[in-house]
Amino acid sequence: MRALVINRHDRFNGLDDTEVPSPSPANDEVSIDVQFAGVGLIDALWTTGRMPSRLGRIPGLEVSGTIRELGENVTTVTVGQKVAAILPSTGGFAEVVCAPASLVAEVPDDLTMDLASVVPINTVTAHLALTTAIRFVPGESLLIHAGAGGLGSQFAQVSRALGAGRIDAVVGTDAKREIALGFGYEHSYLRDDLSAIPGDTYDIVIDPVGGEATADAFRVLRSGGRLVRVGNASQAADVAVNSTQHWLQNKTTAGFNVGAWLADRPEKGADSLCWSLDAVARGLIRVDLTETADLADAARLLEALEAGRTTGKVALRVQ
Repeated sequence: MRALVINRHDRFNGLDDTEVPSPSPANDEVSIDVQFAGVGLIDALWTTGRMPSRLGRIPGLEVSGTIRELGENVTTVTVGQKVAAILPSTGGFAEVVCAPASLVAEVPDDLTMDLASVVPINTVTAHLALTTAIRFVPGESLLIHAGAGGLGSQFAQVSRALGAGRIDAVVGTDAKREIALGFGYEHSYLRDDLSAIPGDTYDIVIDPVGGEATADAFRVLRSGGRLVRVGNASQAADVAVNSTQHWLQNKTTAGFNVGAWLADRPEKGADSLCWSLDAVARGLIRVDLTETADLADAARLLEALEAGRTTGKVALRVQ
């Protein structure tokens, strides 16, 4: 089968279009003939080596396609069924991939396969984080960093669907402020002027950026507020958090890594994925698929993600 393999960390030149053997599913797994693969920032960071990654990895954490083969004990899906899947072991930039059956869900009839491929990671991350680690309560206010991006926009959409109150965004450019308004944020702020964000205002700060975004979070949280780290897109050095201020200000810092969370609770993945796919199909959740490209264009998409030039989600057309 055809696959994109990280053979060396040489920017995006080390991602080679290669013929490799098609995988077969183990017990409790399925194999999928991939039609589309969602592309995320983490794929770019693995490819360049900015995030630790073994050579020989096939990137791609989310796909849509049809069930090719069932492993032992799998009864939840059937061969030929249209599905979307979360891939904890990556491998989505390939014509065939294997996935745990617990992280596979049927694609609703009203949802196109290209759009289905970009729902599993970001929408599920937002849904699981809000309903588990964040202890979200309807009516609460949120400040979302990188609010026009693929993950930030999903926190906005999912939190609104769950009954959020005020939702504001932090973005990197004036152009992205306009995009953020289209997602329904009440206010948007520029990342290079965090001082413009009012203090003591938000119940929840969603931080996929790190660095200054993390350092400023306690200032803008009200008493009882929660800072939630869901990434480090800035690749900034770690930021110290003052435990005494947690106590004095009744504030909390939490982390949520969807891959690690699902590794411990795989049975929870399908429920959240089904909820997410259905919400997008019904128009309750908006996912902007801004570009779909062929496998040969993967390096260009990854470079644009790394540089922060993309909005919404992008995908690869596999077959």
